[in-house]
Amino acid sequence: MIAHPACRATQEKRPALWKFEKLDTIRKRIIQRAGRLIRPQGKLTLSMSVNKTIEKEFLHLMDAIDKAA
Repeated sequence: MIAHPACRATQEKRPALWKFEKLDTIRKRIIQRAGRLIRPQGKLTLSMSVNKTIEKEFLHLMDAIDKAA
C-alpha cells in the first residue's frame, strides 16, 4: 500500500482500493532470485544477474520503504 497509490474508487460493494499481489508472487519475483552476498572494500553487497525490470521494481520498493520510515 505504501509503494503504489490506490487504483480503484470507492464502490457500493467496497472492494479493496489497492490491487494486492500474492506473497508467493512477490517471493518468486523479488526474494528468490539467484544472487550472492559479496564484500568488496568491506561493504556488504548483494550481487545479482542483470535484469532491468527486477532492478527497477526492487529500487522502487526500497525507495517507498525509505520514505515510509
